[in-house]
Amino acid sequence: MEKNIDATLDLVKSLKDFEIQVIKLLELTNIVEWNGQVFKEKEQKIRDAALVLVGQCIAILLYNLSQSQEALDTAVNQTQGWWHPETQRHGLNIF
Repeated sequence: MEKNIDATLDLVKSLKDFEIQVIKLLELTNIVEWNGQVFKEKEQKIRDAALVLVGQCIAILLYNLSQSQEALDTAVNQTQGWWHPETQRHGLNIF
C-alpha cells in the first residue's frame, strides 16, 4: 500500500476511486487458480482501498474543522486557561 497519499478533499472522487479499485478486486477470474493465498491477497487489497477511503474522509473532516470559525472559537474558549499569560491567539508570543 502507498504510504503517502494526497488528500483530494473531494468525497465523490474518493468514492469513485474506491469503487473502481474494488470492482476489479471483486471480479471472479481464473477461479481454478485460486487458493488461500490468492484470496488473502485480494482481501488485503480491498482492506487497503478501504483504509485509503477512510483517510480521505478524515482529511475532509479535518479540513472542514480547520475552515470553521465556530470550531476555532470553541477551541480558543476551551483552551484559554492553558495559555501562557504572554501568548496571543495561534500561539504567538508578544515579547
